[in-house]
Amino acid sequence: MDLGQIAQYCYNLTTSYLRIENATSVISETQDAIKLTRRCFLDDIFPTWSPLNSEISFSYNGGKDCQALLLLYLSCIWEFFLLTLEHSLYDPKYHAFPLKELPTVFIDHEQTFSTLEEFVATSSKRYCLSLYESGRDNERDTSMADAFKKYLEVHPEMKAFVIGIRHTDPYAANLKAIQRTDANWPDFVRLQPFLHWKLANVWSFLIYSNEPICGLYGLGLTSIGSINNTLPNPHLKVDQDDKPNLMFQWEIEHAFSDSKDASGEAVNVSTVNAADLKLLNQPQDRYLPGWYLTDDSLERAGRIKKE
Repeated sequence: MDLGQIAQYCYNLTTSYLRIENATSVISETQDAIKLTRRCFLDDIFPTWSPLNSEISFSYNGGKDCQALLLLYLSCIWEFFLLTLEHSLYDPKYHAFPLKELPTVFIDHEQTFSTLEEFVATSSKRYCLSLYESGRDNERDTSMADAFKKYLEVHPEMKAFVIGIRHTDPYAANLKAIQRTDANWPDFVRLQPFLHWKLANVWSFLIYSNEPICGLYGLGLTSIGSINNTLPNPHLKVDQDDKPNLMFQWEIEHAFSDSKDASGEAVNVSTVNAADLKLLNQPQDRYLPGWYLTDDSLERAGRIKKE
């Protein structure tokens, strides 16, 4: 699929999720979260910074939050494109989608899992991302602010960045959906329409989407950092008495598909690199997949310093 087609696909996916009736309370809450993010994009962001003329770049790292927001972003871009055609004298079929690739930046300043890097590469192709990658090799020690500064030197036309941060993330409790960077950062606008999302909302929408998600989540990871500070979440150990139950069976069984013959049987995850399997699989411990955890306060429990 080209970018216009994948944007339309994401629009159909999002519309399908919003049409779910009489489902779980988590789905109802996620529908409200989607509507708020959609209003933020269409009413507050796109009238000022158009996604169709390279004023906005999407900050992407392959994680669950970024991917869920990317699906919504593409959906809203398609809806915005349709809105721009309402005043045209010509039939919509005569209008080509104006973008070939989606401006995207991957700030990679840590030693990441090979599985995540492979997932970023494959998902970039699926979503037609024009991915600028920083921090490779001898640049990994570059600060986040300096990495964005270098990106803006290459792409001075960029005015704003979509960032998939949530209020429950570190230092994010007081952030706003639209705000300029701090004084010690390069000057641009941070677009953060995902702040109100909870962990359960992210899992529900991603699992229903039936899009491949990073395979590391299937090994019990719930928050992915560097290979030096990320372990499976201890609250997902299989042998503990108070292990969580799966809340998303409905989403698995009714997962979105453009094929009438498709039936949901499992969560769609990417292949895990053999080196990461060796690194994370400990014979004495077994873990439930990351999507079993829905407690926001425990999401980063696996982000500890390895000895």
